[in-house]
Amino acid sequence: MRIVQLADLHFGAEDPRAIEAAADSVSQLNPDVVVVSGDMTQRGKHREFEMARKWIHQLNYPSLIVPGNHDTPLFNLVSRASSPFQRHDHYFDSYAGMLRVDNVRIDGLNTARGWQARSNWAEGSVRLRHLANILNRDVDPDVVRLLACHHPFRSPRDAPLRTRTRRGSAASEMMAESDVSILLTGHVHTPHAEIIEERNGRYLAISAGTLSTRLRNAPPAFNSLDITTTTVSVTTHDFKGSAFEPSSLGSWKVAYLKQS
Repeated sequence: MRIVQLADLHFGAEDPRAIEAAADSVSQLNPDVVVVSGDMTQRGKHREFEMARKWIHQLNYPSLIVPGNHDTPLFNLVSRASSPFQRHDHYFDSYAGMLRVDNVRIDGLNTARGWQARSNWAEGSVRLRHLANILNRDVDPDVVRLLACHHPFRSPRDAPLRTRTRRGSAASEMMAESDVSILLTGHVHTPHAEIIEERNGRYLAISAGTLSTRLRNAPPAFNSLDITTTTVSVTTHDFKGSAFEPSSLGSWKVAYLKQS
């Protein structure tokens, strides 16, 4: 089973060459599922959402899309406070549901907020009750479970952008204790995969790069995951000016990820 993980497309500030080449690369990879870990747009404008939806629709794969902090209307402060994800939901509601393919299940969680009572409103925030509802769902133990959101629960090691997700530590501990083995995120604009060890368990945290011009010490990139009954392998695909080139981020045993 193959998953393509995208994040931070930022339509409105997209890299046209990377976006076009990514569509070709995704087609060649022929995934079972596409997951987008937030920030489809740059300023939450209708025109940007329309461009993003058209691009996703043309990929023509089953997709799960979660919102990011840039998917709120940047300049409409009233809407950003009262209904920050109304536009996102209008364009991507049909991509919001859980996906199940073979022995793999993927759920989505919204960690973005339109406004917060702290200086950096773009940082993530986890509603622990919503997270618990997802983690505690009754799922067959043979299923490999993944969770997609925009913000990492813990800041990725060595990432140029350090993150401070509200209630992220508690969310990370809940994730590690659950039977959800893999967290798919974006926000940091650099590809990364690492095991997060908590006192009560572990999980694999995977961040995708960006397909925009908003780079952070890394070229445009996206990830692919190949999942079997025994192994999870993660590959990043880096844009080299005209095409994407694959590079392994690592491989892990499913049994190891499920151990607590």
